[in-house]
Amino acid sequence: MEIPLLTRRFSPRFPLSGRQAAGILLAFALLMGGRLVRQKMLVTPDGRWRDHMWLDDLVPGPGQATAAEKAPRPVLTSPLPINTCSTDSLTLLPGVGPVLAARIQDVRAEGHIFHSEEDLRMVKGIGPALSARLAPLVDFSVTAAADSLAEDSP
Repeated sequence: MEIPLLTRRFSPRFPLSGRQAAGILLAFALLMGGRLVRQKMLVTPDGRWRDHMWLDDLVPGPGQATAAEKAPRPVLTSPLPINTCSTDSLTLLPGVGPVLAARIQDVRAEGHIFHSEEDLRMVKGIGPALSARLAPLVDFSVTAAADSLAEDSP
């Protein structure tokens, strides 16, 4: 008993189906295209790899991409008067982001004045380690706070 499907597919008149021939042709075209790219773009005429690729000018490297994305962060040059500075200025302190700066502002709005490192701990999110790290960077003077309050009043 003969199976018609097998005899038709592998008969000498039609050695390959159209789909098989297209697959082989595509594989051959990809191989030749890869060789062309290698010879024309990646390898010098003497057979060594090129040092400078043509895409290097178009695509930034990993070091260039991060430098372009990050703007330089401002740095504190003198101690920050914590009782009078703005909320944006508080974010210059290490470990203090916008949320913690808003909490410090809320504590100041309640009427508390920071006199020492221990006073910083009344702010939620500031523990002993962070207050010890912030103490040298913060000016706890009360006279600056009193002067600014006197200027604000009519």
